[in-house]
Formats: sequence, structure tokens, C-alpha cells
Amino acid sequence: MTEARARLDFLTVTYPRLFPVGPLAWGFEHGDGWTELIATLCERLNTILEADSDARFGVRQVKEKFGALRFYYELKQARDDTVRLIRQAVDLAETASASVCESCGRPSQMRRDDGWYTTRCELCYPNPA
Repeated sequence: MTEARARLDFLTVTYPRLFPVGPLAWGFEHGDGWTELIATLCERLNTILEADSDARFGVRQVKEKFGALRFYYELKQARDDTVRLIRQAVDLAETASASVCESCGRPSQMRRDDGWYTTRCELCYPNPA
């Protein structure tokens, strides 16, 4: 297990309010390069949720799809401002992922190769995550 993967797995312990049922069923389904992006997103979501004690939140799945991050979650009993702030934070992270190498975290660009979308830097392309 890489240090980045261990850090991702530890997010479920660091932010129990985001991961109320513990580790994700399939883990984090993407390369290690997005670790910092996801850790920052989790920190931001936790801060938003601290201001809304009634909100119930749960991360359902975190993966790569069409070359970008997909962060699926469930949110209940939240105030309108909480819903808006969480959606903005997730949208920002998903958009940012299209310019961060999924393998190593360096600046990158999304590419299409043989019908598959991927976000890899010059050093990692075309190698897998």
C-alpha cells in the first residue's frame, strides 16, 4: 500500500461525520495523484458541516469516471446554505481533477485515447494509475 493510499484510507477515521459507516465498500477508486485534492475536499466538507449540526452526510463513492473525479454523497436534513456550500465544494474538486494527474498529482490535462478519457501528465501518460 502506498503512503497516498494509506492517507486516503485514513480519511474515513479522520472525518467520521463524512464516513458514518466507516470505509467505503470499494475503497477510493482512482489513482494516488488525487489524494491531496480529496483530503482538501474532506477538510472543507467537514468545516461546512460543523456549522449545521442537524445535517446528515455520508460519502457513498469516490472514483474516476471519464477522466475526472466523481464524488457521490448523501445529504439529509441540511439547511439550504449547507446544501449549496457542499455542492460548490464538490463541484470545485471535480472540476480541478481534470487538471491534476490522477497518477502523480502533477499539473495535467484530460486526454482521450482509444475512446477512454484519462487525466495524466506527460511523465505518466499513457501508463495506468
